Amino acid sequence: MRTALLSCLLFLSVYAPGQMLKGIVLSADSLKPLSSVIVHEMATQQSVVTDEQGYFALPANAGDQISFSLLGYRPVQRMTPADMEVKVELAPLDIQLKEYVVHNYTPFQRDSAEMAKLYDKELNTKRIKPKMGTPDNNAGVGIAMNGLIGSAVQKMSRSYKQNKKFKENFKRDMEQKFIDTRYTPKLVTALTGYEGDSLAVFMNSYPMEYAFARAATELELKMWIRDNYKDYVQRPTTDTSATKK
Repeated sequence: MRTALLSCLLFLSVYAPGQMLKGIVLSADSLKPLSSVIVHEMATQQSVVTDEQGYFALPANAGDQISFSLLGYRPVQRMTPADMEVKVELAPLDIQLKEYVVHNYTPFQRDSAEMAKLYDKELNTKRIKPKMGTPDNNAGVGIAMNGLIGSAVQKMSRSYKQNKKFKENFKRDMEQKFIDTRYTPKLVTALTGYEGDSLAVFMNSYPMEYAFARAATELELKMWIRDNYKDYVQRPTTDTSATKK
């Protein structure tokens, strides 16, 4: 009985009911009050939330561990001070976005964009498509006939032929410019040793296809040059005395 009484007195002296921890919670970056912060006493598992002015009151004793948490902020733990008053600042969480690597446009890409903008009208000229009308609709037949006639006349016109030719040449030039960004004299010289006229003769003897230039990896590109070089030096008419580095 005496032991139980001593235990009870010890508990009352430690817990000391009626003590209240009071304080305010602020945002660390703006020092503005934070509402709805969960203030949790770790030992008794009691919790309260801060009001609109950031204030709270929670039963606790000096030395108790108190946690403060709010979505979007770093949680904080504090020990209850002897004067039972605290001011807590919560730091906003750093929002880390997925990393993206922004690449600068290559000279070819910049040139292509400028050319496409410069010749926007010519490149986007649409041809008249022939249409078929329905026999029971006179208006539809008229529209269809206009479409058929317009399409035929357009194909015969000089401007249409010139525009078609321009688009073909533009496409071919852009493809060659892209090929030139991959099949470069510098790379060929590094792999073959050819320079000057010998380099020009070799590259002209082995033109690269646009589709291959688009799809090939760096390794495949180098293997293609080396294979052509082996073929080139085995030709009976090949001048193997080409100037090298």
